[in-house]
Amino acid sequence: MNSVATLEASDLLIVRSILRSMANEHWSVAEALDEYDIPEDLRDEYEAQIEACFVD
Repeated sequence: MNSVATLEASDLLIVRSILRSMANEHWSVAEALDEYDIPEDLRDEYEAQIEACFVD
């Protein structure tokens, strides 16, 4: 796997973990991103990925 594919797979695993934590811990998206130490410059990207899980 090349490095881009590895990063994308890693991102998806993190997003899945964030979603699970949000459900289990009743966290908001912001709280979950804080708990997973997502850097400020990547938060918009992660928020968009999380939103895509809920919006058709």
